[in-house]
Amino acid sequence: MTRDFLGNEIKIGDKVVAMRYRGTSALLYEGIVEKVSPKTVCVKKKPTEEYDWGMYDVMRVDASKVVVINDIAIKGEE
Repeated sequence: MTRDFLGNEIKIGDKVVAMRYRGTSALLYEGIVEKVSPKTVCVKKKPTEEYDWGMYDVMRVDASKVVVINDIAIKGEE
C-alpha cells in the first residue's frame, strides 16, 4: 500500500498535489493519480490546468512528495 506525505493511502483516480524540483526551486502541481507503485506515483495533469509541466502531461514522483486532496475544498471548485 502506497502512502502520501501525511500517511493517507494513494489510489488511482485520487486528486493530489505533487512537488517537483526544477533546478534550484520546487513547484507544486495539482493532478490526478494515473498509476501507483510501491514507492512512486504517476500523476497526470488535469485537463483544466494552464501551467506548464514541461515536455510531458504525466510525471512520476516519489510518494513522499505527494498529498491526497480528494476531500479538500479547492478554490474555484466549490
